[in-house]
Amino acid sequence: MLSEDFHSKLKNWLDWQQELEPFFFSDRFLGDINKTLEDAVKTLSPEPDIQSLLNTADGIHVKPAEQKPQIEIKSTYEYDPSLSPVENLQREVSQCSRCPLAQCRTNTVFGEGNLNADIMFIGEGPGETEDKTGRPFVGDAGQLLTKIIENGMKIPRNSVYIANIVKCRPPRNRDPFPDEAASCIGYLKKQIEIVNPKVLVLLGRVATRYILGLETTLSAARATSHEYNGIKTFVTYHPSALLRNESLKRPTWEDIKKVMKFLAEAQ
Repeated sequence: MLSEDFHSKLKNWLDWQQELEPFFFSDRFLGDINKTLEDAVKTLSPEPDIQSLLNTADGIHVKPAEQKPQIEIKSTYEYDPSLSPVENLQREVSQCSRCPLAQCRTNTVFGEGNLNADIMFIGEGPGETEDKTGRPFVGDAGQLLTKIIENGMKIPRNSVYIANIVKCRPPRNRDPFPDEAASCIGYLKKQIEIVNPKVLVLLGRVATRYILGLETTLSAARATSHEYNGIKTFVTYHPSALLRNESLKRPTWEDIKKVMKFLAEAQ
């Protein structure tokens, strides 16, 4: 087993990293770090270098380049011509069983808002409250997002469109695995096509990873604007990060002001 001093060093290092980049580490990633360290002490003496081991684990489980390629899965849903495209898509999502997340959901969480919205917010996946209600961003993080939209941007929440990378809640609110995101992201892409917003706002590193395919940190992604299929795209922190670290509220507001400035200039 690792010494108590080494465990203390590792904990301090992780605490420092999470302070710099909240939610950078998933539960799965942290578990793999522990396994990597335990395996290392069987063959290494003296104790392994913390940074090199974490870099190794980071390369395996965090970088988007290691994700499985997106796969096209044929749907068994039968299109109903009497329904609109978005109604058909929502019904198809409600019947989806493409990945294991379907087995543990209470409700699918399709998305909601104005289908002619100028702004579309994209998060990572439903939480517990969202799974119960079938609505996106209605828990604590959702209430904060609503305040950002209504109190900060001075527009009604129902004037924007809100969706997620995956439509079913991952267990314990973990990050969606690459195969889960690959199975589900086609629905989101169709939603983006239907809404055709002027701006996409990506909330957090998961949405940034799967929409833009970036291999950088969230801090670096926020430093510039991007494009997705010709749509201006901005990156900011997920509201959950703000609930854990209030110091992120100011930079998030700076990101939102960039969105507002772009829309004002695009009028």
